[in-house]
Amino acid sequence: MSAPVSLPPSGPAQLSLKQRFLAWWEGYDLSALLHRHGGGGEELGAHTAGHQGGGPGAGRGPGGKHLNRSGKPLWSATRIEVAEKIWGVGFCTPGSTEFVPTLVKPLGLNPAMSVLDIGAGLGGAGRTMAQQYGAWVTGLENNPVLADAGMARAQKAGLGRQAPVLYADLETLVWDKRVDAVFSKEALFTIRNKDGMIDCIEAALKPRGQLLFTDYIIDPETPRGRDFDLWQEREPVEPHPWTVEQYVAALQQRNMDMRITEDNTDLHRSNILTAIQSLVDHLETVSMDRDTKIAVVEEVELWARRVAALSAGLRVYRFYAMKPPDLS
Repeated sequence: MSAPVSLPPSGPAQLSLKQRFLAWWEGYDLSALLHRHGGGGEELGAHTAGHQGGGPGAGRGPGGKHLNRSGKPLWSATRIEVAEKIWGVGFCTPGSTEFVPTLVKPLGLNPAMSVLDIGAGLGGAGRTMAQQYGAWVTGLENNPVLADAGMARAQKAGLGRQAPVLYADLETLVWDKRVDAVFSKEALFTIRNKDGMIDCIEAALKPRGQLLFTDYIIDPETPRGRDFDLWQEREPVEPHPWTVEQYVAALQQRNMDMRITEDNTDLHRSNILTAIQSLVDHLETVSMDRDTKIAVVEEVELWARRVAALSAGLRVYRFYAMKPPDLS
């Protein structure tokens, strides 16, 4: 580790999270990193607006699926490397090969079943379903950089046919092949046209088909404060979260039989904090270039903002529904 840097006159308490993190890499103790459940309160996000923030609609033009709300690349090889270091190979959100079986248990997967994974990321969940249950899983990812990386990982694992990851514009998705199940993990909150997405899901499911997804939702019973506003303003992709009631009503309008609406917020928060703490422990043992350090800081800030918002009107729910049999 190189020689310590000189701290600004304002002192450690006034440093931004990024400045504190970089100072820690140079030899300073940042034991306060995870205070307030991993959030830095007002510190968070202000200095990274050019990286993660931006105004509504930014990045929606040609090539917008590559870009965040301020028009900068949303994903890169460096960010993917950092995400996998936090969440595990093949994952860019909370979850792992150990967690996925518990999550998808209601589906009763087997080798005869086909699954559509919407918002597949790097495809880790789909490959887990294929490897552990023999299911045939097609992953659809809204970001082409992630989709390409996910497909490369599927091919490397010998699952290019059984668990491919394909690029798809989820705002205008049409899927012609019928499947036994649709799965999604914290992806639908970024979809503006949710009614169109739910129409697509219902049409894609076979009679008696199953839908299982987790998503960020708005809790109307919890007052929304500054932490919620910061999350909404600085999410890399503009969020459009629904309430539980909106999801239930939309699915029931399409004759879906709701079986599970389960608050998974505490588990989600715990998974994030455990992973970030493990990352911090790991970083004490490695040396990285400055660009990688900054990528780590920005990823930590993203998840710190999400954790803070989970106590300020944002929740994570698991939903499970079944399509009725074809009675015609």
